[in-house]
Amino acid sequence: MADTLLGQAPAISSATKAPMPSPIAYDGQNAAVRQQHTQEMLLAGVALKRGANWFYWIAALSLVNTLALISGGHFHFLLGLGITDLTTALNPQLRAFALFIDVLVLVFFAMCGYYAGKSHKWAFLMGMTFYLLDAGITMLGQDWLSFAFHIYALLCIWRGFSRIAAARQGGQVAVLSS
Repeated sequence: MADTLLGQAPAISSATKAPMPSPIAYDGQNAAVRQQHTQEMLLAGVALKRGANWFYWIAALSLVNTLALISGGHFHFLLGLGITDLTTALNPQLRAFALFIDVLVLVFFAMCGYYAGKSHKWAFLMGMTFYLLDAGITMLGQDWLSFAFHIYALLCIWRGFSRIAAARQGGQVAVLSS
């Protein structure tokens, strides 16, 4: 058989000289179904990444809060962690231990962001659980604005978590056949 510009020509049966039937029949609607499915999958992937990126913001702004408290600054970001503020405000003799705890917490949230971005449910669940516990710390400290922002961040993270299944459906494209 002769090769064409696009590859080898389709096989022709000797009896009818017609192309052999394909197991999948394209009726003009398949492209729309495939395009719609791909668009939904891409939107779900974007929502998942946005939810996962919140963990990076939490870790980064908590680091800034910690550095500000150590250097004597009198501000903190609302998105930061209450536990890092609490440990940094401890007795100056316990500063080394507090910094060690802060680094562990920040690495934990950065890892949650990394694995959540890779569609791991456990990373979302662990990160949200610990951030909810941290919201409790801000509530006990009566930092109501930070507490409200914690709840908002948790809702944004939840939006990403809720789209994991849709983002994972990459290879499962619906095909209509006649």
